[in-house]
Amino acid sequence: GRYLLSYDVNLTAGLLVSSRLVVNGTPYVPSVVTPAVSISTLTATVIDTLPAGSTIQLQLFGLVGAATLIPGGAGALLNIVRLS
Repeated sequence: GRYLLSYDVNLTAGLLVSSRLVVNGTPYVPSVVTPAVSISTLTATVIDTLPAGSTIQLQLFGLVGAATLIPGGAGALLNIVRLS
């Protein structure tokens, strides 16, 4: 079906880190956020057709060290909405 995929990642401190969705084990290029400066919020929204049974993961990458998400459920959000 056709899906709207969106995500928000909220970190406790600004970092030079990238984010992306991984669909069926493959990085999904339209969802990549690669900031030029340290930031604490990463956000992306895409619409695409996905095959039945697809797996979707939210991934941080490109950071040497550790990233800490804001606690209390506000650290990361992944929305998947079937459009058709």
